[in-house]
Amino acid sequence: MRSLLLEFLRFNNLATGIWREGDPYLVMAGTEHPVRQFGSPLDHERFLTLVDSLRYRGDSQERLQALKDIGVTASELLGVNGLADLAAGEFPLQLDLVVNPAEVAAVPFEAALDADGVPLFARPDKAVVITRRVRGQFAERPTRWPVKPRILFAWAQPAGVGEVPAVAHELALRQALAQWRPARPGTDPSPALAGLTVLANVTLADLAAHCATAAAASTPYTHVHLLAHGYPVGSGMKQLHGLALHDANGELEAVSPDQLIAALQPLAASTIMVTLAACDSANLTNTIIPRRSIAHELHVAGFPIVVASQFPLTVPGSTHLVERLYTQVLAGEDVRRALLQVRLKLHQERQSCGHDWASLVSYVRLPEGYQDHVEDISLAMMLSSLKSIRDQSDELLTSAATQVEDLVRLTQVLRERIGTLSAYLDRSRSSAREAVRVENLGLLGSAEKRMAELCFALGARSGDATWTQMMREAMARACEWYRQGYGHNLSKHWPGVQMLSLEAAIHGKFQHADLWHAAMAAARLAQGSEDADESIWGYGSRMELLLLAPVAGQPHAMSQALEAIAGMKKLIAQHSASFPIDSTDQQLQRYERWWTSENGFFPNRGDLRQDAAILRAALHQIESPGS
Repeated sequence: MRSLLLEFLRFNNLATGIWREGDPYLVMAGTEHPVRQFGSPLDHERFLTLVDSLRYRGDSQERLQALKDIGVTASELLGVNGLADLAAGEFPLQLDLVVNPAEVAAVPFEAALDADGVPLFARPDKAVVITRRVRGQFAERPTRWPVKPRILFAWAQPAGVGEVPAVAHELALRQALAQWRPARPGTDPSPALAGLTVLANVTLADLAAHCATAAAASTPYTHVHLLAHGYPVGSGMKQLHGLALHDANGELEAVSPDQLIAALQPLAASTIMVTLAACDSANLTNTIIPRRSIAHELHVAGFPIVVASQFPLTVPGSTHLVERLYTQVLAGEDVRRALLQVRLKLHQERQSCGHDWASLVSYVRLPEGYQDHVEDISLAMMLSSLKSIRDQSDELLTSAATQVEDLVRLTQVLRERIGTLSAYLDRSRSSAREAVRVENLGLLGSAEKRMAELCFALGARSGDATWTQMMREAMARACEWYRQGYGHNLSKHWPGVQMLSLEAAIHGKFQHADLWHAAMAAARLAQGSEDADESIWGYGSRMELLLLAPVAGQPHAMSQALEAIAGMKKLIAQHSASFPIDSTDQQLQRYERWWTSENGFFPNRGDLRQDAAILRAALHQIESPGS
């Protein structure tokens, strides 16, 4: 994703300030644009009148006019009409905003309009993502982007401030975590098992103690979601926006930004994202004291991503925020793309969500090389997710309590993962990182193969031939993904064996028999590797290729396949590895129970179930001492 740095500067103390019409400012756009000087287009009274109208005071027409006026002002400050980057080039574009003067930071730039009067950051075409960050003050730590999430959800609704949509937010978080959730038919896993910890009616002391305990136990949280009402703290001209939590007696306690940051501080080295579903949690309007919003100060404290609202936040808007953002981020999406989708959704639902699309503020500071980093992490997250789906699938397929609805639900989750992987693949076509692309192709092949297996089970249990047709289509797609992956590197035997096994089951023959020989040569070389894992899988691939030998026009090779099984088991015993046994057993079961002539596979020739059964028996045979 392209990124354009836009930085605002002025002379003198930047921690405080007010708008005075005509005062000079500087703005730097990237490294290729000249520094631009401009005079303040408004005075502070006019500024306060506009932002006060965005607090849903007065009638809707007044609010909409104020939103338009502040959007025009924000566009002038950004210099929208003079930035060709906003109209041409690769999209989405990240507008990386660094705002140093306090009064400029208070402007809701998120409401800016483009040259056609369309909200600049809520347009689906030529999309631009606005993110904020700080310069110099950021307490950067080597936070490791997580592969598997662990979320802390804390909420409060003390008497006198109204209810919060805690149930809806918890449901959204649990649904976003569904790909890691253990599936047990007829049960509903606890939030803790699902990677979610919930602190209801939370007090500041409870939150602080929980964060400290998690950090000390080396079980920190990767994401923190806070749901509460915004609440004023301080008095008079020094008033700021804090949060309404509970005190020890369950009554309201107004918590200041400093107190909240102190409570969350133990997580700063591990938590990559904090979301604040609270009104005014990013409010910077009071610019006469050197203090900023909760969101700003959390970002300065070292949390790389902080998402909040600079105005009152509607209940529907807060729910859309948590649903869209966490679903995409936990699927490994680039956080900037996820934030774009959230804003687009809020703008689309503005009839019920008001101007939440303009209220949304995101502080984002990404590690160097994030583009490559997010590709690696995204695929690692997808692999983790697919392993979880595999485990869920295995449990469902072997359980007598499984209902058709359980399998249908899992196919829906898997279809979403396949869609995400396909989107990654489309975006990586121009990438020079071939290894990432090959891994993506392998994951797509594996996912479609699992989809085919679920569809086979659904067809068998429901008697609906539609599932059988969907199974064959998924198998064909899996075969093609593996073919593309194998074509990138013929020395990688695994995608070659996967492709050949599917091709044999579907067609009863190989389109190019020479690829069987190429895969066999690669597997044989892998057997001799000094890397134990590579050697184990080399034996496994060679065993399966020997099982498939007759399809390649080669003599029956069961004795050699049994030798490969023996070599594989010997290495596994030396290295105490159980997964290769389980994985190989599962693949052989497919020949024995799924890819059979009775089910329409291996057309115009006999299937391989008897040979597969012999190999499975050998795989599980307990060797006598000294053998």
